[in-house]
Amino acid sequence: MEFHERLRYLIDCEEMKIKDLAAKLHLAPSTLGNYVQGPREPDYDTLRRIADYFGVSIDYLLGHEPPAVDDERQLLTCYRSFTPSQKRFLLDQAALIKRYKIRLDD
Repeated sequence: MEFHERLRYLIDCEEMKIKDLAAKLHLAPSTLGNYVQGPREPDYDTLRRIADYFGVSIDYLLGHEPPAVDDERQLLTCYRSFTPSQKRFLLDQAALIKRYKIRLDD
């Protein structure tokens, strides 16, 4: 999968409009549109901002690691919508599950 396809996938997962994402990344919508369509690719600083926004690595954007599974993407989307105290609670629960190797019925 090429950069523009991965970017489109991430935007689709977030159910965002290009113009809304462009504003968050401090880009012109036409510039982001060119990244999504494929004729242009971002510079390093913009690539870093895109990776930071979506919580993925630059390697992922460039095709050097597998995409997050849907469960991971959904968890990240939920996490981003939480308040700071909800985020802390979720992280505390994850730490307990990991520390005590708690098994849940699958």
